[in-house]
Amino acid sequence: MSERSIRVVCFDLGGVVVRICRSWEEACARAGVPVRAPSQFAFEDFVRQRRALVDDYQTGRMPCEDYWPAIAAATGGLYSAEEVERVHSAWTMEDYPGVDQIIRAINAQGSALTACLSNTNPRHWAILRGQRAPYAPGSPAVAALRHTLVSHELGLVKPDAAIYEAAEQALNAQPQEILFFDDLEENTRAAAARGWRAVTIDHQRDTAAQMREHLKSYGLIV
Repeated sequence: MSERSIRVVCFDLGGVVVRICRSWEEACARAGVPVRAPSQFAFEDFVRQRRALVDDYQTGRMPCEDYWPAIAAATGGLYSAEEVERVHSAWTMEDYPGVDQIIRAINAQGSALTACLSNTNPRHWAILRGQRAPYAPGSPAVAALRHTLVSHELGLVKPDAAIYEAAEQALNAQPQEILFFDDLEENTRAAAARGWRAVTIDHQRDTAAQMREHLKSYGLIV
């Protein structure tokens, strides 16, 4: 493929650009909140309630001040709203090494637009943009992106087909002109179904190295 065949390089954030906690227990440890009755978090009723609340939060239908007590209530009082906020705010960590340099290299090459398409929420987005001290100083990689598309602003979430269609319109790109990196197969499958050039990234390995290989094959970096 020539580099002209790709007009947009689009990144998921958590697990691709930015390290995140992969479990409630890990986030509790970072937040200094004790883990209580972990088996309860596997109960079907709690999983269903939490998923519904997360969907409302990530699509912007529920503000932070309603989300914390709602999750606390779903735990049956095991955690307070203040503890839920602390755990949630600890979820987002630092950039993966080398990713911000990759984004800057694509920008410098000038043949493709850099963007993100992320399922996120107002608190995590503020942290990534350095607007929520002391949780994080902000993400240099996110700051380098030319275009940002996030679920709570779009009112849509991956892997719904509608969010990919909205991204195409916002980026003024045809599906086959978008190279997309995500760490969840359900999201890359949905993108590929629309014709995006979608690549699943293994968050347990060097994410920058994985992306660099694909970007070089398209001539988007040297």
